[in-house]
Amino acid sequence: MRRPLRTTVGAVLSALLVLLGAGTAFAHSGLNSASPGPGETAQAGVDRIEMDFAGALDESKPPQIEVKDPAGADHVSGEADVDGNHVTVHIEALKPGLHTVKYRTVFDDGHTTEGGFYLNVAPAPPGESGGGSYMLWLSIGGGAVIVVLLIVVIALIPRRSESE
Repeated sequence: MRRPLRTTVGAVLSALLVLLGAGTAFAHSGLNSASPGPGETAQAGVDRIEMDFAGALDESKPPQIEVKDPAGADHVSGEADVDGNHVTVHIEALKPGLHTVKYRTVFDDGHTTEGGFYLNVAPAPPGESGGGSYMLWLSIGGGAVIVVLLIVVIALIPRRSESE
């Protein structure tokens, strides 16, 4: 009976060591969140992506980030700003379509992680693109019509002669 007890205790201790030892292996899981992030739809014109990672990043090794449009052109504008586990990447304003965001970062303990996600960019809502121009021309046209009507009315008013 002693032998099965030793085997069971040994198996339980081995399982505990494996589970507890794995904690350091899973210390970094990569990207915690992004804004705009995976599965989100951003409005056209978005000019930055904010990312939060599972741990502090090595600021001496800037993250490698690319944001590619459907044609494959990269829209990253300069190096990313790193503050602890937070990264801000500035990008050229994105046009509508499905964009690919890829990253490769190094944590302050030397651990490297890489990954990516898709970001859908929707067209600007009606009224935002070109709406101001339409209203400007409508105002100018309306003003011109009023001026012409005033000229016609003034021209049609009978004038008094000086002898009256």
